[in-house]
Amino acid sequence: MNVIEYREYESPHAGNFSTEAGLSNKGFEVRVEHAHWSSSGAALIHLTDHCLIRLLLAEAPENAPLSNRGTLSGNRGSCQPLGQTIFIPPGSDFHFKHRACQQKAVICLFDPAAIAPLAAYRWDWEHCITDAMLNLQSNYLQASLRRLGEEVAFPGFASELHIECLMTGIALELRKEFLGKQRDDDEPGKLSRRQLQHLREALDADANDISLRKLADLCALPERKLSVYFKNTTGKTLRQYSAEARVNRAMRLLGDPSLLIKQIAYMTGFQSAAAFSAAFRKAVGWTPEEFRRRRSPGHGEAWSDELDVS
Repeated sequence: MNVIEYREYESPHAGNFSTEAGLSNKGFEVRVEHAHWSSSGAALIHLTDHCLIRLLLAEAPENAPLSNRGTLSGNRGSCQPLGQTIFIPPGSDFHFKHRACQQKAVICLFDPAAIAPLAAYRWDWEHCITDAMLNLQSNYLQASLRRLGEEVAFPGFASELHIECLMTGIALELRKEFLGKQRDDDEPGKLSRRQLQHLREALDADANDISLRKLADLCALPERKLSVYFKNTTGKTLRQYSAEARVNRAMRLLGDPSLLIKQIAYMTGFQSAAAFSAAFRKAVGWTPEEFRRRRSPGHGEAWSDELDVS
């Protein structure tokens, strides 16, 4: 199964790889692999039509000051430390910076659509590639990968069936983590309902102090695609939605008579009460003081409690 392209581009010495144990079947290949890099360098790893998931079992030297780093974003300068468990979806380019070290790992290559129990599902990884895949924290995935390594190294009764069951569980866990409830009628280039819900909850809670990187990680999307998908889905930019979410939060806070206008301004991310009043009046049609007065008991005028940010 030759589905990995590996190319060093900063060092003339490529990594040396050897397989301790392995098993290949239709749709997947599992192996316990040793890797050795004699010097620091960088490499590009490209997968064609298979996924790769790796669990690091051992590394030497153990107490090295810098860990290996990588990115799926295409920007080599944004490499981050790699976790014990990493996932690389098909069609992606993984830029990998390594130091001189030796590693032992469980490597799994698989095509979910070729594993019989998973063939009916849609596996569209293209729109969810994110560097969060390079540091998976799932205890389930780690335990399953360790069990796979043991089964490959010491095969027993019905090992192939057992391995296929483990691979099925791993693929479904990755689907739950990154594809959510992806349906065949999900529109390409748009956010799913689950992704949109994650964004709305995050922005409504803290619209003024959340980074684009964090929002992208919540949706398991690259930053460069998030803004485009959000606009395609809602008809609004993230900046517009964020501004409206801040005003909506201010409207809720104005219902608390113990809070000063200046306090609410700072709580919703405005630098001054004057800037807050101007933005609020532009969005709502009243100043914060007028809005508070109109919604006081007995005023009797109808209004909408929030702006429409659907």
